[in-house]
Amino acid sequence: MADYRRPISTGKELSQPVTSTPKVRLSCELCRQRKVKCDKLNPCTNCQRFGATCVPVERARLPRGRSGRVTSKNVSGQDTGLKERVDRLEELLREITEHEDGSIAAQIGSSSSGSSDQAPANKQVNKYEPAAENSLWANILKEIHDIRGTKSYGSTSNGRTSNSDAMKFRELLATPRGFCSSMATREPALTINAEKALVQVFLEKVDPAFKILHAPSLKAFLLDGKPYLDYEPGHMAPAALSSAIYFAAACSITEDESKKLLDCNKGWLVARYQQESESALVKADFMTSNDLTILQAFVLFLLASRSQDSSRRVWTMLSMALRIAQALLLHLPELPFPVRPFERELRRRLWTYIGFLDIQCSLERASEPMMQAKWVESNPPSNVNDCDISFGMNGPIQESEDFTDMTFAMMTLKAQSTVRLLNFSDFIDKTVSCVNKRHQLVLEFQETASKLLQNSQPDKIPFHWYTRQVAEIISASLQLIVLRPLQRNANFIPPRVRGDRLLQIAVDVLKKSKTIRSDPRGQSWRWCEFMFVPWHSLAVAIAELCVCEDHSLMESFWGPVREAYENLGDLIADSRRGMIWKPMEKIMAQAEAKRNELLAASNVVSYQTHFQGTVAPLQVPVCSQTSTQPSMALSRDVIPGTGTYTEAAPIVTLPETVGLGPWPSVWDAVDFGCPVATNETSWLNYENFIEDVYGTMDYTLLSH
Repeated sequence: MADYRRPISTGKELSQPVTSTPKVRLSCELCRQRKVKCDKLNPCTNCQRFGATCVPVERARLPRGRSGRVTSKNVSGQDTGLKERVDRLEELLREITEHEDGSIAAQIGSSSSGSSDQAPANKQVNKYEPAAENSLWANILKEIHDIRGTKSYGSTSNGRTSNSDAMKFRELLATPRGFCSSMATREPALTINAEKALVQVFLEKVDPAFKILHAPSLKAFLLDGKPYLDYEPGHMAPAALSSAIYFAAACSITEDESKKLLDCNKGWLVARYQQESESALVKADFMTSNDLTILQAFVLFLLASRSQDSSRRVWTMLSMALRIAQALLLHLPELPFPVRPFERELRRRLWTYIGFLDIQCSLERASEPMMQAKWVESNPPSNVNDCDISFGMNGPIQESEDFTDMTFAMMTLKAQSTVRLLNFSDFIDKTVSCVNKRHQLVLEFQETASKLLQNSQPDKIPFHWYTRQVAEIISASLQLIVLRPLQRNANFIPPRVRGDRLLQIAVDVLKKSKTIRSDPRGQSWRWCEFMFVPWHSLAVAIAELCVCEDHSLMESFWGPVREAYENLGDLIADSRRGMIWKPMEKIMAQAEAKRNELLAASNVVSYQTHFQGTVAPLQVPVCSQTSTQPSMALSRDVIPGTGTYTEAAPIVTLPETVGLGPWPSVWDAVDFGCPVATNETSWLNYENFIEDVYGTMDYTLLSH
């Protein structure tokens, strides 16, 4: 589904000389650009349907028997040599056909390919001897080899990139050595039914959480064998998309599922489709293509690759996806060329999830995202089900208030916009350093999520339950970001938080993340756990434990924190060698030292430093019980760089999800009228951690 623009008339077509040579009508400019079939009318049916200016393309009719390719007057010497070689091959083949010996065909396969005494190829031979035969075929093979060696052989016309030129980009997509090293040709080829099973896996596990495609069109294409949208059979774009879908599906299944469904190892399956997806993208020339489907395939490829590879490879290649999307004008709500409602919706979906990958990659690497908040907010998708839109629809899209196929996307869209404003917009919006404004952004997210989830059925539908859990994790994480920013800002002074509420909300995120990984209702989407690695919540919890003076409180929270520390090290970017984990190890060592100090003071035998086992149930202290009433102390704002506050407008009440209770909140324990002291240990521990993150070298640059 190519991006197409209204052709601009240059006036050149009016200045063409009039000739009496008969003309041949070719596909018009717009149909050729979109790579769809043109009925060659004037104007053609496709241009009439889209209201575009049809620019017909004609050429002079060539004499009968001639090739459709017009030869230049100045033929290069290399092309002349190529023609001579072809003529020579024709002569050699003509000599063979002149002989009446019917045993020649049988002798050709068994004879050797070389001969020391080669007879002249044009010599008349009355009796076709093996030596003469060998000589003829040796000359033919030599001519073919020489033709293949010329630069003109295999080239393409119309300015298209040849396969040999495109293959130089292969290394940009290639995964590192050792990644899915089980790729082997010993495994049997997958059957059509096996690939259809992969499509079902994609529709169940990948499509709901990463909604950039239209499921009914996908089913018709890959399950029913129908053409994909308006593409002609054999087009490169659907081929690239299908390979990326198989790759993403292979990455989302477990080892047991791979053996049960497909009777093969997951490692081989992932490596096979990773290789096929790379090849398909290269053949489609994804970097310069204006085709939306090819960009969809590339983004799916990046998603699947990140689920298997924690290096910065995907983080780096995502910039290409963003630039391609901008070249296709996906960021513009109003387009300068006609687009049908269906394609407009798919463009918005793709833009939203490019932004989603952008913010996730930036969070896991503690780096600034490429996209600004206003970019993702300016062109949001519609909250609709796939069954409500179709390829040929002409009317406007009617949004729904129910839980739809796009509810998860709409919720994460609001979340990624909020994270950008809270952490990475100082150069645009100075209000993010105002505590009350930051708090207001979180409330706006909770209100949006509450509205989206109001008709959900988490007790009946597993994906509704999963969406609710993710929403609560995001809500709690945003509250932590308000009070503990991801980037250091000298003008920001957080308010004081009473008791252990900050620790409680951080541990709550860790526990919910574990629930998603272990609960059967979330198993279908466990493959995308890398998208929501709660390293920030873990850092906040550890920083709070470093200053804990209560032994019972320390033991209540230590179990979930320690377990998360052991598990998240393998999920975070660059794993335990990355720029985030080295500072995490440092602050964790401080927390362990503090815990051992409390244990010694209480005459309790210390646990092993790296203990593993059953985590004790979390005992929430009285001061940590969540209040459902909003705190009226939130009516004053901090003046950046000072310890004073100023009056501000009252905030909105704490939103609730209909039928699901209030959002977990930290606000009633926040003393907004009392900023933390500049030397408060808890805040300093976290600040030092963030400073270490941005000041630590990338350990992946060191040799292994």
